[in-house]
Amino acid sequence: MVKVFLVDDEIVIREGIRNSFPWEESGYTLVGEAPDGEIALPMIRDANPDILITDIRMPFMDGMQLCREVKRQMPWIGVVILSGYDDFTYARQAISLGVKEYLLKPVTAQELKEVLDRISARLTEERRAREDMALMRRRLHSGSQFVKEKLLSSLFTDEPMEDGDADAMIEQMRTLGINLAAKCYAVIDMAFSCADGSRSVPRAALYALAESSGGIVQVCAAKHGARALVLGDSEDDTEDRAYSFASSALNELERSSGCTGILLAIGEIVSRFADIRLSMRSARHTRHLMAARPGAGMRIMGVREAADTPDALKDLDLRPLHERLQYAAADELDQVFGEYVASLGAADLHSAVAADYLHVEALMTASRIIREAGGDPARELKREWSDGGGEDAAYEMLRTALCYRDQHVSKGGSSVAKARAYLSQHFAEPNLMLQDVARAACMSNSRLSTVFAQETGYTFTEYLTALRIGKAKELLRLGGMRSSQVAFAVGYNDPHYFSYLFKKTVGMTPSEYRRENENQPD
Repeated sequence: MVKVFLVDDEIVIREGIRNSFPWEESGYTLVGEAPDGEIALPMIRDANPDILITDIRMPFMDGMQLCREVKRQMPWIGVVILSGYDDFTYARQAISLGVKEYLLKPVTAQELKEVLDRISARLTEERRAREDMALMRRRLHSGSQFVKEKLLSSLFTDEPMEDGDADAMIEQMRTLGINLAAKCYAVIDMAFSCADGSRSVPRAALYALAESSGGIVQVCAAKHGARALVLGDSEDDTEDRAYSFASSALNELERSSGCTGILLAIGEIVSRFADIRLSMRSARHTRHLMAARPGAGMRIMGVREAADTPDALKDLDLRPLHERLQYAAADELDQVFGEYVASLGAADLHSAVAADYLHVEALMTASRIIREAGGDPARELKREWSDGGGEDAAYEMLRTALCYRDQHVSKGGSSVAKARAYLSQHFAEPNLMLQDVARAACMSNSRLSTVFAQETGYTFTEYLTALRIGKAKELLRLGGMRSSQVAFAVGYNDPHYFSYLFKKTVGMTPSEYRRENENQPD
């Protein structure tokens, strides 16, 4: 239905048009009316009609003023001038405002339909032309964006860049209207994950943010999230811009629905375009350091902060990679892989020997995981094998292997049974933790937490609380123990907290429950 809005200070005219015209059967709907332009304008903004019918002479804001404001604020609306004055002056003013339809009162239903049909057809044609133009622009943008994405991605590899390659890259970008010439550069390595496995929405927000920077930041997709290249006029200026963009990016990512595991690592500032890959490597290593200590709370880290990190990493898990990933789920890979890479040492990460070692270790581990899950590593890792070496390729092989295992191995029914049995035996231990139960069930903390909730319908805490309160009710019915003694007996060191939790769960205090149920059978 084409939406029409009517403005006329004469109520008789408005009622006549409203009641005599066959709106629905003609393909139109009257979405609002007003006696004056001043009243009409905010109503028009809300109703967003396709066509405006307005009288010329009205109090406060006349038809010409209304047309002028509508054309300025909402140029897509078609306007029909309605007047009882056959005055060429008004017609000339209307034409100057782009109004092409002019009706004299009184208006018949047939006249109005002819005018509405003409303007509706014209609006449809204009809309189609705009859509065709928008489609053409999207296609052009998509093509250039694809080329831009490929060029930027080629910056972030482990291969050294020659000066000739750098000049060629800058020139190629210039043909796309992008100027990458600057005095200093920095790379931001951004890792994040989404609940649905897709990163398209967060990346779109990052692209828009980079576009608003005026060319000083360029963003491209990465397997783990995204990467940004920051241009600056000096080291301090580049660093300031990098931290500023990282802060804005963090805000955008946090606003994205289901976006978790956000880490933004800023690489070292370099003064040559050919050294951008050095900045990328330091950013990537910094991200691994951040992933190794997710509890530290830092979401943005630069190389200066990273330099202070090694001492804090002395207690890193030094087990082989396959042992670390034995019970890990795919969503734990960032942490485990980050800690593993960090344990190799910052000094050796940039060497070819270290890169080859990491690649081989990841390949052997991924192959083992897939083989143990009943799959064929050669088939499942075919694409990742062809990607060559480097940390990104190693990460992707491991991610593929873990995803394969998550899809093809039982969700952990027997492990949950082990967890429940362990809880039944150890629920009275006051310091009982999820990791204790996970260790007994041979699962990682997060995997047990997920699978346990799926199997039982309860979170770990809910299940443990129900177990303890159930045992407490049993002891209270038997009698002979004070509430504080019952609290200690079921694993609570704080009797007051036990009393609070009992009342919240059961609906009465332990003392009240005992009075009502003492010596009662189960």
